[in-house]
Amino acid sequence: MAFTGYLSKFSLAEIFEFLEQGYKTGLLSIRTLKDDRNQQADNHYIWLRQGRIVAAANRLDGRGLVSMIVRRGWTSENVATEKFQASHGRMAMGLCLKSQGLLTAEKLTLLFRAQIMGQVSPLFELENGKFDFDFQASIPTAEMTGLSISTAEATLKGLRSLRNWSALTAKLPDITSGISRKTGTVPHLQLDSQESKVWEYANSHTSLNEIAEQLSIPVEKTRQIAFRLIVSNLAEEAFILGTPKKPIIDQNQEFADLDSTNGFGELLSHGFASHLSTFNSNQPAYALNSQERETPLEQKKVEPIPSSAHQINVSQSFLQNLVGFLKTKVES
Repeated sequence: MAFTGYLSKFSLAEIFEFLEQGYKTGLLSIRTLKDDRNQQADNHYIWLRQGRIVAAANRLDGRGLVSMIVRRGWTSENVATEKFQASHGRMAMGLCLKSQGLLTAEKLTLLFRAQIMGQVSPLFELENGKFDFDFQASIPTAEMTGLSISTAEATLKGLRSLRNWSALTAKLPDITSGISRKTGTVPHLQLDSQESKVWEYANSHTSLNEIAEQLSIPVEKTRQIAFRLIVSNLAEEAFILGTPKKPIIDQNQEFADLDSTNGFGELLSHGFASHLSTFNSNQPAYALNSQERETPLEQKKVEPIPSSAHQINVSQSFLQNLVGFLKTKVES
């Protein structure tokens, strides 16, 4: 069983959030997509257990972690391999070497930090990449230090060091939105100074634009911090309702074109109200007097005309609109 997708649709931060909330176990594989087909695509592998990251590498031969140990000069590859094989692979490589005195607790922590952040942090900048998560994949103990980190913490650390945000710009919350806390308690994750300040304004009614102004932080930086809090499952975007927009068409001006300047003259609602029944027939609703009055054009009024007078056909759609207008005038 597996699910796949593209980083252009789902960012790594969003994928991590999904995997942690679902306590997923398996292998997350990410393959970069190159524009130049002659270039070889890079592959990255992240293993999770119940939603927590336990190992990461750019290879599947089980030699990623031991090569890191050897490069640091902490032991030789032969010694590390021999000690690990003696445990029959039942123990994580890091814990196995620590139990043999080849690694200290401090070195193990540094090794895990370099393994996870060195492999994971650069992936947040990817704009083109395909991912899939295999729920059935086993976790290789040869790549494990024995330590783990939540995806939320890995996301926070990875995004803090992110220099190019172009892949995530479209996913940042709007400056007119605010953020609201998902919990009223102090965050379980360690926030930096700016994140803590923005967290204090996570009250669902202060916009990011206002937060940026209050804290003297650039608006774009504020949006990035808010995004980190959101994908770390500490907050959520809150849409703030602004002042209602003025209707495009004013009700009082709906039929403003029916005035003296277009030849219809001033409409008498009470006069037409008495003849509303005529609009239900197939006959023309009204007729215009063939003789011009002496009164100015601005004061002309449309009056019912005897049926013997010359009549003008009027479209049904116009009559229906006119009826609606007159009804509003009568009711008012």
